[in-house]
Amino acid sequence: MLKPISTDLSHLLSWFFSLCCQWSYVPSLWRHAQVYPIFKKGDSSLPSNYRPISLTSVFRKLLELSLAPWLASVSPRLDLAQGGFRPRRSALDQALCLHELMQSYYRRSHRLPVVAFLDIKSAYDTVDRRVIWDALSRSGAGSSPCLPLLVHLFDDVSVSVLVSNHSSAPFSPVTGVLQGSVLSPHLYSVYINTLPSLLRQVAVPATHLVPSSGSADAGMVPVNSLLFADDVAVIGSANVRCSTTPLHLHHLLVQPN
Repeated sequence: MLKPISTDLSHLLSWFFSLCCQWSYVPSLWRHAQVYPIFKKGDSSLPSNYRPISLTSVFRKLLELSLAPWLASVSPRLDLAQGGFRPRRSALDQALCLHELMQSYYRRSHRLPVVAFLDIKSAYDTVDRRVIWDALSRSGAGSSPCLPLLVHLFDDVSVSVLVSNHSSAPFSPVTGVLQGSVLSPHLYSVYINTLPSLLRQVAVPATHLVPSSGSADAGMVPVNSLLFADDVAVIGSANVRCSTTPLHLHHLLVQPN
């Protein structure tokens, strides 16, 4: 609908987005989301079997798209174990990496590794946004006027649930990032970015050493886990009880820092 007037509209939106960044404020309509629950599987009477998709303003999405390059430039370097929401990385790449890690483990120890596959329940909805803002501040975004705008876009939101053409009263979510937001996948990657390094320290022994930045001259780091967004595979020996790994993960994820 906006494409026929995109040339004229782009100049107006550029000016308005600059004002939004300058004042760290956007219209309240841009900060309201209608959440439509999408049924996944299982018992349809259980709310946990629905995925909440946030329907937001088109102009909010355009603003988020304009902020995406800046966010990518100021975010901390994503851990090499994370393959989700990254250019030229796919689920197939992570599957091949996991196969190579298992083969490497077998060649070294002459026994098969134990692999624990874990999924973080309600990942987007349970994010502590303070962790994201702190990570961005420490990585160089703290001096940018765009960071307060980003915080405003996600902290000062109202949500109403849309079911059978009926809308609930609006409420303000305490945790989480909006599913359906252009920036949410990257923000979630920032949130979970320290998990692989923490798993290297406390969860299971290292299974493989790889260059930290893909360069042969880079320092070597151990790899004992692979992530694709909120899906986690932890690789280790049978001497490490698999039941301890979820406990370690729970402890790491509930920490504020």
